[in-house]
Amino acid sequence: MKKKSNKQLAKEIINREIAALKRMVKLLDNNFDKACDAISLNKGKIITLGLGKSSFIAKKMAATLCSTGSAALFLHPVEAMHGDVGVISKNDVAIVYSNSGETEEIIKLLPILKLLKCDIISITGNTSSSLAKYSKISLDASVLREACPNNLAPTSSIVCALALSDALAMAISYQNSFTIKDFAKTHPEGELGRRLLITVSDIMISKKLPFIHCDDNFPNLLNKTTKYNLGLVMIIDNEKKLIGVITDGDIKRIIKKYKNFESIKIKNVMTKKPFTVDSEMLAAEALTILEENNISTLPVIDQGKIVGILKFENIIKSIK
Repeated sequence: MKKKSNKQLAKEIINREIAALKRMVKLLDNNFDKACDAISLNKGKIITLGLGKSSFIAKKMAATLCSTGSAALFLHPVEAMHGDVGVISKNDVAIVYSNSGETEEIIKLLPILKLLKCDIISITGNTSSSLAKYSKISLDASVLREACPNNLAPTSSIVCALALSDALAMAISYQNSFTIKDFAKTHPEGELGRRLLITVSDIMISKKLPFIHCDDNFPNLLNKTTKYNLGLVMIIDNEKKLIGVITDGDIKRIIKKYKNFESIKIKNVMTKKPFTVDSEMLAAEALTILEENNISTLPVIDQGKIVGILKFENIIKSIK
């Protein structure tokens, strides 16, 4: 029999894992919502436990939870039986991993967790197992077969446990209204931290800003646009407060629409109540506003006063 090429085998393995993930999506039920609520409403820590390959998923889950605003730590089941269980307190929640649901070291630990009044949420490939029965909530991460050609090495089962853990962690962070600003606080160092901590004031243009009064005429606005070349002109009232903007795109549409644009009053063609940002906003948050509204330039306002202009290209340069 001719051997498969490495590429052929890789495709088979990946497709088996994709199929396992698609099946797991269909297995999601109300227990997932219950698990999210139990963890979100938990007043204590989140403890993750697993042995062997499952320990890597448990460690990753603890790290993901910590980085998204939930206090969590990994506890090795064997070390737990030799004193480290002391880290568990009343009102903690334990997320326990075991594909078989019968891992001896895990099963021995369950009565102790119960004694400590620690709620148990299991992620297992066997919902009829001892672990599942002992758990307050059990999540189904079962697979029909492993991606391994011999159906032995933990492959599809590990991928499903990882994906289910990520889904759980992200759902909890969403439920807890975890924001970009919160994420920046948990990642103060490294490239990611630096990128997330950049504020609008760090990168905005604050000198030689293009203003024009709302009663001024269109030709004067064109002169401002040419002179400053910042993508928009800010329209102000008698109190020098921002009441609108006209962008380069607006100008093109106005010229196309009006034959005699020299007599046009700016207040009649400006965009009223434009999107704005404040100088202390994180650049990453401002970028979201720009992208979601398909705009490239924003006025920066502090306490009703115009203090700058933020351009899309400046944000991109700052976070690269």
